[in-house]
Amino acid sequence: KKLLFIQIGSSLEYGNLRSPQSEKNKCEPNSYYAKSKLKASKYIIKMSKKKKFDYIILRPYQVYGPYQKFDRLIPYVIKSCLKNSTFKCSEGEQLRDFLFIDDFVNAIKKIIKKKKIKSGIYNIGYGKPIKIKNIIKKINKLIKKGNPNFGAIKMRKDEINILYPKVKKIASFINWKPKYDLTSGLKKTISFYGTR
Repeated sequence: KKLLFIQIGSSLEYGNLRSPQSEKNKCEPNSYYAKSKLKASKYIIKMSKKKKFDYIILRPYQVYGPYQKFDRLIPYVIKSCLKNSTFKCSEGEQLRDFLFIDDFVNAIKKIIKKKKIKSGIYNIGYGKPIKIKNIIKKINKLIKKGNPNFGAIKMRKDEINILYPKVKKIASFINWKPKYDLTSGLKKTISFYGTR
């Protein structure tokens, strides 16, 4: 078996391209972070031909779960609700795709165990977008505390309004689909932060 290199890329490599985003799309990254991720992807593809190794470049969309930093949406909302505080958020009209960390890890394990690797770029996400507002309301309802102040934060000028992937390629490659829906993933995440 050939050496396998797994790169954790980013959905941001696509830039402002229309969703659902496909691995076939031409990338147009618009931040230094996204550009550096795309450069790493291109370098891995180039080196794999030279050094003859297999590669998988995963492009995850909004992975969440225990141990995530509090400057990210879900931990921020959970922490604010647990404290029963009023917290600022945008109108929440943006559409995003959220994947629970255990599902992401499970996909990586399946790739490692796979005997025949098909080198390439693979989007990885839940595959169904949800409004940010609905995520905040769901967390609020599960915790039964907290007061989100919708519209208190203005949308960033560079923010992508609709962002979600096509996930057929990864699903068929490793026979994978997420086990955790949003409610079960959020419950596990809330339980983690509730003991912190």
